[in-house]
Amino acid sequence: MDIFEQKRRIISIAIVAVVLTGIIIAAAVSSPLINQIHSEAAKSASQIADAKSNNIRTLFSQYQNLANQTASRSELASALAEYARGTMSAHALRQISTPRLADATAEIAPLAALVRFDVAGNELIRIGADSDALPTDLVLPHEGDIANYPFDRAQLSVPLLQAIAPITHQGYLVGHDLLLFHLTAFEHTLSTGSGSQVCLFDDTYDRLLTRLPNGGLELTSQNSCRSELTNMSQVTDTGFFRTTLADGSRVLGFHRSIDGYPWNLFMHAKITSVFGNVIEDVGITIVLILLLSALAGFLVWKSLNPIVHALVAQASRIARSSEELRLAQQVFAHTHEAIVICDTDLGIVRANPAFSDITGMLPKSMDNLSILKFIKTEQGDSFSVDSIRRHLMAENAWQGEVWLKVQPDASTPTLLTVSPVKNQSGLNHQFILTFSDISARVQAEKQMFRLAHFDKLTGLPNRTALENHLEQAIQQARRQHHHFAVMFLDLDKFKPVNDTYGHQAGDGLLQHVARRLKHCVRSDDVVGRRGGDEFLVITGPLERDEHVEAIAGKIISVLNEPFDIQGHRVSIGASVGIALYPDNGQVAEELLEAADKAMYSVKSSGRNHFALA
Repeated sequence: MDIFEQKRRIISIAIVAVVLTGIIIAAAVSSPLINQIHSEAAKSASQIADAKSNNIRTLFSQYQNLANQTASRSELASALAEYARGTMSAHALRQISTPRLADATAEIAPLAALVRFDVAGNELIRIGADSDALPTDLVLPHEGDIANYPFDRAQLSVPLLQAIAPITHQGYLVGHDLLLFHLTAFEHTLSTGSGSQVCLFDDTYDRLLTRLPNGGLELTSQNSCRSELTNMSQVTDTGFFRTTLADGSRVLGFHRSIDGYPWNLFMHAKITSVFGNVIEDVGITIVLILLLSALAGFLVWKSLNPIVHALVAQASRIARSSEELRLAQQVFAHTHEAIVICDTDLGIVRANPAFSDITGMLPKSMDNLSILKFIKTEQGDSFSVDSIRRHLMAENAWQGEVWLKVQPDASTPTLLTVSPVKNQSGLNHQFILTFSDISARVQAEKQMFRLAHFDKLTGLPNRTALENHLEQAIQQARRQHHHFAVMFLDLDKFKPVNDTYGHQAGDGLLQHVARRLKHCVRSDDVVGRRGGDEFLVITGPLERDEHVEAIAGKIISVLNEPFDIQGHRVSIGASVGIALYPDNGQVAEELLEAADKAMYSVKSSGRNHFALA
């Protein structure tokens, strides 16, 4: 054997070895790859069946909830109870109930009719777009279901979903509501692509709901949706089974019970439509692996494996994202807190139902409106687009107390939180505004402030509030170079009233005194109670110091007039000590001490008069 023949043999053996290696690798790689792709495709189809059954169950529940809502209206239940007792005529009952039921069901798009029955099953009220087309002798069904109803104007039977809700009043059954819904919402769920079919059948296998080829739904007896299936294999862990149609087509079947309702969903799809050209593509891949030998097979395996994993990971991320979006939408739509999405100029992009309910405006009427239209603040212009932008550049949120305007021409205190939504460039794209009701807290703070600064018996400013006001009056007089007076007032003959008629009469006398004092002083004078029968008057600016004597004289004259206390005519007096700022003191302690001494000088010299410090 020459060198060239040896070289050819070595090359041939090497080629055969490479091809055999490729065959071994192809066999090892292709089997798990095919199984994995088949499994993922079957799971995807099974998830579609799960989603359709969940959608149908949700539709059943939504329509039943709508029936429960119409039956739960207490004023209509009360009227029906009066009719049942014979205290209201059927005509009066219809006049009360018909407009209210029509208003309650106006926004229920798929509603064909609402029929209200009395407790004996007699029809009383009928409303709805198709109420006149239905038979006049409707009988109250025993339970919620899907049934055919003849339509006069269509001359055919139409499948409707019937939801029944009992009407109770004070624990007693007084009637039932029957709501009939068109099944338009079911059409999308029961629609499929070519090569597959979806149907609903009841637990007894007597009735079948399918989608017609040209649109619409039909409720019939059992047909080829399930009866054509033969040689059904055992159901797998993913909820599907392999079977064969009467024409020999191999299909995957999916059976799902509609939990809580006597219906089942059945879906079958041809295996070719589920797996597509997966088998053919894998076969081509195997041929390529054989041609490219072991190295090519290994590279293909290394290439396909991450692709499959990436597709599965991407599907999982999409599913998680969809669930997160669904949850976010549920929170946005059903939370009791008002939430508004605005653009960067605070123009309303979208508002949740809670905001619409609070403001009384429909969502469509808010388009292109600024959120500033609904906000009042005690901070002047501090709440603005520019101020929020500056704050959000430093921090990732803005929070403050604002007043949210509500209907009609009123407002409520809220805690507003502004959070930015950034785009891919990291710039603010939108703002999310959340309004939390703090009216209870604000009311409590007002109540605490009043308890801390006002006398509980007379409603006048108490000792703390008077001291604060006196400090403010001194600062103002010091800046503006004017005079004012502090008058210390002590009631004369108060103790005998208290001892003779009791503390309740004494409290009533103090309340009368407080009212007279408030009405006899000037608008810028402040009257307060220091405690017991002692009162304090802080005047506003005095043009002349002598004017304070007229104010004091008027106070004494007013208090000298008799009081009617618990049927008794009571007469008292008042001793008033006056201190002038800045003549008798330039700080609060000096003015109070001077006025107190002047008052005691009046007490010691005959009472019921006034004296200057």
